[in-house]
Amino acid sequence: MVDVEIAHRPAGYLLVRVDGDVDIGTRLPAVDAIVRGTADRAAPVVLDLCGVRFFSLAGVDQVDATLLALTDRGRAVRVVCADPGPVWRLVRLLDLQRRWTVHHDVTRAVASLGLPPGRG
Repeated sequence: MVDVEIAHRPAGYLLVRVDGDVDIGTRLPAVDAIVRGTADRAAPVVLDLCGVRFFSLAGVDQVDATLLALTDRGRAVRVVCADPGPVWRLVRLLDLQRRWTVHHDVTRAVASLGLPPGRG
């Protein structure tokens, strides 16, 4: 089972938190909704995977396809995963940090977006 929460943050980005198991039986419909469009189509996306307990290769494919779709539409995307943790283990094993912009906490991920100051 997986839970996805999407929050428009006052600083000007979308925070997407994923909790649970991301595998072949999991669909991330809320993340798919971001890909199709939101009220702010240019807002950067921070995908927080720290709450993922199990991350399979099928889950990696799903997240990778989502990230590719977002970046193809010109959106900045940051991935957050805990070190140590199941997501980070696969990211490191598959060398995905070369493909994804990965951080170990949301604060650093947001800071790396270079959003204008004073947006709360």
